[in-house]
Amino acid sequence: MTKKNYLASTIWWRDWRLMASLAVLTGWLGWAFWRLAPRGYLLTAPRALPHYHRWAYRRLAYSDIVALYHTHHLYLHLVPYLQNRIEYPVMMGILMWLTSFAPGIMGYFTANAVIIWLSGVGSLLLLRKLVPNTYQWFAWTPLLLVYGLLNWDIIGIFLMILGWDLYLRKRYTWAAGVLSIAVFFKFFPVFILPFILVELYRDKRFRTITNMVAVFFVVSMIINLPFALTNFNNWSFFFSFNASRGVGADLWANHWVHALPVAVVDVASFVVVTSGVVWQSRRIWKGNTVISATARLFALFLIVNKVFSPQYMLWMMAFAILADWPPPAYTWLTFGGIVDYLNSMTILYLIKIHSSTLKWYGDRLFPLGLLMRYIGLAVAGLLGIRSTLPEKVTAPAHPPINAAG
Repeated sequence: MTKKNYLASTIWWRDWRLMASLAVLTGWLGWAFWRLAPRGYLLTAPRALPHYHRWAYRRLAYSDIVALYHTHHLYLHLVPYLQNRIEYPVMMGILMWLTSFAPGIMGYFTANAVIIWLSGVGSLLLLRKLVPNTYQWFAWTPLLLVYGLLNWDIIGIFLMILGWDLYLRKRYTWAAGVLSIAVFFKFFPVFILPFILVELYRDKRFRTITNMVAVFFVVSMIINLPFALTNFNNWSFFFSFNASRGVGADLWANHWVHALPVAVVDVASFVVVTSGVVWQSRRIWKGNTVISATARLFALFLIVNKVFSPQYMLWMMAFAILADWPPPAYTWLTFGGIVDYLNSMTILYLIKIHSSTLKWYGDRLFPLGLLMRYIGLAVAGLLGIRSTLPEKVTAPAHPPINAAG
């Protein structure tokens, strides 16, 4: 490490780029909080809000955090998965339940916003250590304004980055535990797991593989088993809900391609993603990094998956930054994500109010918005692939040791 980098990593308050990034991140999330904070009748209505979605879509101010407070009756403080069916992994359901004890919907929203902000700060600090040249893009992207408080994704991103950092520091037991928590918070960290195993196997770290798999399994059981044994149907709803979801407005259903049957899309997506795992595993075997493989695979997944929620672009940004893609890639991801947000909110509002312009917008402009989404993803992915290191490197990420290591 150079003297300059060493000073930047230790005397953080003298690092202008870090301080500016923290200020920008706080600004984006503060602005998002002001835009999305419940107002008027939202503060007093104790039951379902029939007009919330119309209100939120029209103002480009929708948040799952607010909507689910009423949809899942969180104000009743029902125990998640035992008394309340939630379509998210267990750790997120527990967080929703715990924050619901804050006073009223405003207290609940504020508590979640603070936790998300702290997770954003933690993610930025970890990224600064892992990718010191490009970490600031996580804070600078306006995607934080539109997606930062739309859902709880930033918390999952922080847990994923923390687990990856622990792995790089060879804290394998802790890494496995944190990654298990991350997976059962937002599931997307699962994309990094097969490539970690490939790298460890390549480096003949068989005992490490055994320990990590065991810890991941034990932590997963601790998280899930109490709910699975008590109310299996509620616990498994996350899996059954996602398996039964229809084809969204994406690659498989748009102005140019008529919606294909869900079963066909599921099989096609599975085949493509599985092929991507095999392809990237071969590249790791030849010397590529785990995180570069994960970023490529996740981009492929977003393109072929049957459902694309706009906030997934935040995950793509995080994986791209960890993989050290070039800055133009982040610009393209931001462009695709912002266009997708505006496009999604507009079509949802037109549907909600049964607008006479829905057909015109759906036929003329909505497909162009989808195209911009995929162009942003595709161009960013191509830039990322071009920027990666050659397949053959002088030494593996972990020096090979004997099988007992």
